[in-house]
Amino acid sequence: MGVSGRIGRDLELIRGEAFARSCRARPECFTRRRKMPHDLLVESVVARKGRTLSLEVRELAREAHMAEPISVPGYLKARQKLEPQALLELARHHAAGVYADGDHATYRGMVLVAIDGSTANVPTNPETLARYGSSSGHGRQQATMGLSAAFDVVNRQLLNLTVNRAGFDERAEVAGHLEAVLPMVAGERVALVLDRGYPSFLLMATLADMGVPYVMRCKRNFMSAEFGRCEAAGGDLEIDLELARRRPRRARGAGPGVRAYLAGHVPLRVRCVLADVGGDVPERLVTTIGADELTAEGLAEVYHMRWGVETCFQFMKDRLQMENFTGTSPRLIEQDVYATAYLANVAFDLANEAEREAAGDIAARGYKHAMAVNRTVAIGVLKDELMRIVTAEDDAARDAMMADIVAELGRCLVPVRPARAYGRDGLGQNYANGYSNTHKRAF
Repeated sequence: MGVSGRIGRDLELIRGEAFARSCRARPECFTRRRKMPHDLLVESVVARKGRTLSLEVRELAREAHMAEPISVPGYLKARQKLEPQALLELARHHAAGVYADGDHATYRGMVLVAIDGSTANVPTNPETLARYGSSSGHGRQQATMGLSAAFDVVNRQLLNLTVNRAGFDERAEVAGHLEAVLPMVAGERVALVLDRGYPSFLLMATLADMGVPYVMRCKRNFMSAEFGRCEAAGGDLEIDLELARRRPRRARGAGPGVRAYLAGHVPLRVRCVLADVGGDVPERLVTTIGADELTAEGLAEVYHMRWGVETCFQFMKDRLQMENFTGTSPRLIEQDVYATAYLANVAFDLANEAEREAAGDIAARGYKHAMAVNRTVAIGVLKDELMRIVTAEDDAARDAMMADIVAELGRCLVPVRPARAYGRDGLGQNYANGYSNTHKRAF
């Protein structure tokens, strides 16, 4: 069906009665169709460009052909009636459409889902400090939101996103992400890719019971004896982890129920691998994927692909300007966060389709490097055209606009250089005035 059809289905969802009910912050909200109904309000949130609100409202009135423009206070009052989770539902609806339409790819028969956390600075006031907490240990407080995401690193779709307090337990979010993700992926086999903050015997046992394979990077003090045996065996060893002895007592913060669960659990069959991922020493990876499916080099490649969730957070904060919030209340902040998740999915979907359409032309030109669609251009074009897309007269007009956008993006290519790396101080140190001439805003 393509991205145009999926946006069309998104609009059908937005304009339906069931979605109207999920939009209601209170039962009496959006029960009558007034100047700012729920569908137009949601469309305005995802189409916002981060300018002053008076200009945003002005453009909304023009593009939506409103007979009587709404005032800024009136618009903000309408926004307070909108339940933020409805926008997350929209983002997940678009991602689910990718799998339902069969427009997704897998890595060796698996949908690779990376789960990771991040933070976002939000406006600091008593309400946001109470809701999110602060990351500042001393001095002036800065309200900080915790984020946890489940991201398909092959198809570049944000499958789930949770908003949390600062300093939240990222590991505790895994089960919730799986509960949301598994029904979305059309029966595909899901494999998790997790960084070194996630491995624990409780999580490994839980994933084993759910039948979900995983690749986890381990800290140096985790399973030290097992990785010692792995090194002696040549760097790749399958072992049985006995959980009934010392393991339950060492489960950090575990209550009696967790300790009993681990004590009664059968041994876990896992594979320990010392993988070369380009560092000074091999990284310790623990997985339930056998050597017949993935070699040590394949596991290293899978772990490298986990970086996609990091770049997704960077894309949302930088290119989509997620932290340029509409207002200072938690409700408005969370609406903007979830709307950004939806925009990220649409932008990635557009780029994926443009790359598929341009694949033949790219191959014929014989580029030195692999080429990909410039995602900065993709989000810039999407932001420029989104309000026109959602207010199109009919499906045919929207399809024509989307075909033009996909063709345009297919010409905006950049090389992919997998071996390129930068130090942690970043590119910002390479220019004296603190302003990048090569890293400008997309809109």
